[in-house]
Amino acid sequence: MVTIFDVILPLFTLIVAALLTIPVFKLIRKSNYKTGLSLAWVLSVFIIAGLTIANLAFSYYSTANPEPLNLTLDGSSNPVASAFLVDALSIYMAIIMIAIAAVVMIYAVLFVNSDDRPSDRYIAVMIILTGALIGAVLAGDLLTFFIFWEAATAAAAFLMLYRKTTFSLSATLKYLIMVIIASAFVLLGLSIVYSLTGTLNYIALRGAIGGIAGSDLNLLIISFIFIAAGYAIEAAIVPFHFWLPDAYTAAPAPSAAFLSSLVDQGSYYIIIRILLFIILPPSVGGAFNWTLMLAIMAALTIIVGNVLALIQNNIKRLIAYICVADVGYNLIAITSTTQLGLTGNLYFFLIGGLTTALAFMAIGIINRYGFRTLDDFAGVGKKMPWVSLALVIACLSFAGVPPLGGFIAKYFVFTAAISADLAWLAIIGVLTSVIQSAYLFRLINVMYGKTPKNGDTTPIKENLYLLIPVFLLVVAIFILGLFPETVLHLVQPIMNQLPWTPIIP
Repeated sequence: MVTIFDVILPLFTLIVAALLTIPVFKLIRKSNYKTGLSLAWVLSVFIIAGLTIANLAFSYYSTANPEPLNLTLDGSSNPVASAFLVDALSIYMAIIMIAIAAVVMIYAVLFVNSDDRPSDRYIAVMIILTGALIGAVLAGDLLTFFIFWEAATAAAAFLMLYRKTTFSLSATLKYLIMVIIASAFVLLGLSIVYSLTGTLNYIALRGAIGGIAGSDLNLLIISFIFIAAGYAIEAAIVPFHFWLPDAYTAAPAPSAAFLSSLVDQGSYYIIIRILLFIILPPSVGGAFNWTLMLAIMAALTIIVGNVLALIQNNIKRLIAYICVADVGYNLIAITSTTQLGLTGNLYFFLIGGLTTALAFMAIGIINRYGFRTLDDFAGVGKKMPWVSLALVIACLSFAGVPPLGGFIAKYFVFTAAISADLAWLAIIGVLTSVIQSAYLFRLINVMYGKTPKNGDTTPIKENLYLLIPVFLLVVAIFILGLFPETVLHLVQPIMNQLPWTPIIP
């Protein structure tokens, strides 16, 4: 039986660990084994946090076919009480987030100089950010989600600003301005929703929407447009995407890996929750038809993301535009409003997070030696064979080459679109994937087929310890591509809890 304590325990663990990180790191700096002790601390934190999430999952699935649990902090059924929702979707998201965050944190500890004074705050903020994201996916009402998500975006701004350069300051300022605008949209939408329904609770809201008609329904549609616009900004959906490339290019490699794999990939979780679990698809009695609007946004996002990536010279910025395109592919899956589409979306969330994290982590290592542009990457495959191999795997997964996880993810997405009579959207997705393959194979060709302009082909000694978390992600992408059923088993309970009868392909 799940209690509110089981839900709060992971959040409490991560918050307390973040507060303790700064004094612990001060003690670690006095030791001769700074990196080892720092790594031991971070691993212990994420092992304990992982165990608390495992406890939540096992408690929830201790009964066959469990129903979603709406737990309030005061134990009441008050529709305005702050609530947490424990269901198959929230547990899946929490598991994925803690797993990916743990790998990226290992990389961050090995990447960041432990003697650097802000390093303790940097690690502490990453731990807090993990807790805020897990709190967001476990939230049971729109206000609680908003609070956790705002905490996550504030922490994300610190991670972007870590280097304190002019470029990072400009990128962070642009991000904060967009977040403030997004928050204003969301708060306006929430206020209208509450005035119409008297609740922001997910489950209560779904029931209340069904009884709204006439002018109130039009006002409700406007409110959800405001909410969708707010989260579209934070999810970097075109035309609200322009903050993301600057932010990820300016951020240190661990920050870019963390933000792209968790914040960016997780930002459209609330879109899934609102459209598929609260408003419901129009084909099964949803309050209004949102599929065409989302389909157009998906098409624009994948086209703009891939076309702009095609013309990039800075490799890190190129990957940032792939992150924009990936958001579009996920929107295709949501638009299909089918079991297959939701399965593809959740699988894409995992694979997309792993692949973007892998790409930024590998590029971060290469950037350390001054290789940043496409010309700089000439011959890098021979100079740094191991990290180059990892980047090639990431590129092939992005391009959807079998048997990597990216192939299965795109297969689910495009098949779901076709099954929902959105063949035109699937065609756009396939064509933009061809464009994506073109610039990614161009990068691979430069790395292995070109010679540096200065003619220097001297091998560079690679940090084998830093490659450990990198190749953990490489192995995961291979395994999930060869055995996708390992993820599908986790996704199936989510299909069983859908509050609507999906369109079966």
